[in-house]
Parts: sequence; C-alpha cells; structure tokens
Amino acid sequence: MRQAAEWYAVLGAASVDSADRQRWRQWHDADPAHQQAWRQVEAISGKFLNLPGGNKPMAHRLLDAAAASQARRRQALKTLTLLLCGVGLGSWGASRALPWRQWAATHHTAPGERRQVRLADDTVVWLNTDSAIDVDYGPDLRRIQLVAGEILVVTAPDRQSPARPFVVDTLQARLRALGTRYSVYQQDGASMVAVFEGAVRIEPALPGAVGGVLRAGEQARITATGAAPAEAATLARRSWTDGLLVAENMRLGDFVAELSRYRRGYLGCAPAIADLRIVGTYSTADTRQALAALEATLPVRVREPMPWWTVLEPR
Repeated sequence: MRQAAEWYAVLGAASVDSADRQRWRQWHDADPAHQQAWRQVEAISGKFLNLPGGNKPMAHRLLDAAAASQARRRQALKTLTLLLCGVGLGSWGASRALPWRQWAATHHTAPGERRQVRLADDTVVWLNTDSAIDVDYGPDLRRIQLVAGEILVVTAPDRQSPARPFVVDTLQARLRALGTRYSVYQQDGASMVAVFEGAVRIEPALPGAVGGVLRAGEQARITATGAAPAEAATLARRSWTDGLLVAENMRLGDFVAELSRYRRGYLGCAPAIADLRIVGTYSTADTRQALAALEATLPVRVREPMPWWTVLEPR
C-alpha cells in the first residue's frame, strides 16, 4: 500500500513525465499484490475525487498528464492524504494497532516523542516514537504487550520468590528475557528483536514456527513462520534512545520510512531513488534538518506540495 501511495504521488506531481509513467506501469504489472494495492487506492480515492472522465479508472486519468490540471493534482494529493490517514482503509490489518488501542494502552507516545518508564519492579522501558505498551504484572508472570511501535527494555531481577519470568508479547511471538537488555520493534507483519546484553528466548505464537535463543549482539526478524536466522545487531536498533537515526549503508527508501515515524503527516520517497544508499547519523528531533542533509548530499530534492505532505524526488 505504501508503494502504491508513493506512485500515486509521483503520477500526481507536476513534474511527471513519460518515463515515470512507464516505471509505474512496470511496477504495477510486476506483481498481483501491486495491482491489488493500486485498486485499493483507486477505490478509496473514488469516494473523494470529483474528476471528469465518467467511469474511467483513476489510474488512467492520472496517466493522462496533458489533461490534468494543477488544481486536480492538488486534489489528488489531498485525497491520498485522507487515504494514508486511514479513511475507508480496509487493509489496516492485524499487524497494525488501531489508534484507540494505542491511546488506551498503559503507556504510549506521540509521533516524535520518546519516553522512559520505570515499572514497579525497577525494570526500565524506553518507548520510541508513536509506540504503546500494556503492562500486566501478575502473581506468576511479568508481562508487557507491545501494542505498537518500538521499545527498549532493561529488565530488573524480580524481588518476589520464586522469581516471575519477564516476557514481551508481540503479534508474532513471546520474547522471554534471560537477564537482559533488548529492543523489540513491531513492524507490519513482523517483529524485530535485538539483544544487547544477556539473551532472549523466542517463543513463536503459532505452533510449529521457528523459535530459538538470541544472545548479546544478535538480532532477528520474526514473522508468522518464525524467526529468521540471527544476524549482527545494528546500531539503529538502540541509537533511537539517544534521539539518533543511524544509517549503515541503508536504502534511501528504508531510511525515509524510518524517518517518517518521527513526524506527523506523510513522508514518502519516489521509487526511482529508493535504492540509493546512504551512510550517516541523523537527529530524530529535527526531521527537516535530516531531509536538508539528504538534499545536500544526494541527487534528490524535497518537495512539499501541501501541508503535512512531503516527497523526495529525483533532482
């Protein structure tokens, strides 16, 4: 859906050309999932756009660049803003928490906010931007449910006897701490776990899925089928506690997706530049400064066609 939204923005831009339209067609035809995502964009936008053309699909109208006016392009972008805010979006899915679920959580943060929480047993939890947790300490178990976003946990020894296990539950797995410092990031359809001290046992939610133990310096991505092979933990999975976003030979598209978590509104990247590689350390407190740095060092430009709407395009 994000890629479809980004292509929508590209096709609605004043600078769209035949090469952009050809790349869109290649993307659209490459995968049935791309076609489904585009149909969803068309279906939802049809509720908001009042463009001439009868029953002609919106994609065809957008591709008819000669007939599209600036005002209609702006209207298309407004429509997409509504789309990305979730209006009528039927594909929100179980991998993403509904807004009310985050607001009702024991602890939560807004976009761009970070917070440190000390729990009753002296366990410390950092919440990254736009994150939420429920805390459930019972007689036999210390449990955190990661509702949304990302946390870093430093577990404390339990003062009760016998000691209660400490776990973090995500949609994909239960993560049992074995005396540890670790981060957990609930992504769309997956959880990312990185261990910095001690170890974490991965107990998948589905029977038969791959589990295992992660040790200090390792991280793994967990999906419905279980944990992927462990790899070296990246600095990015803990640098956010210091307000930093570290890019280590990261795709520009992935970097923009990460940076977008720290600001309100839509931040996207044109597919033509998404595979550019970047290295550097950027402040999450000033995303405009980070975008200016990208513009100064890469062949890209930052365009803001309307409030709360920012897109990186080829220069």
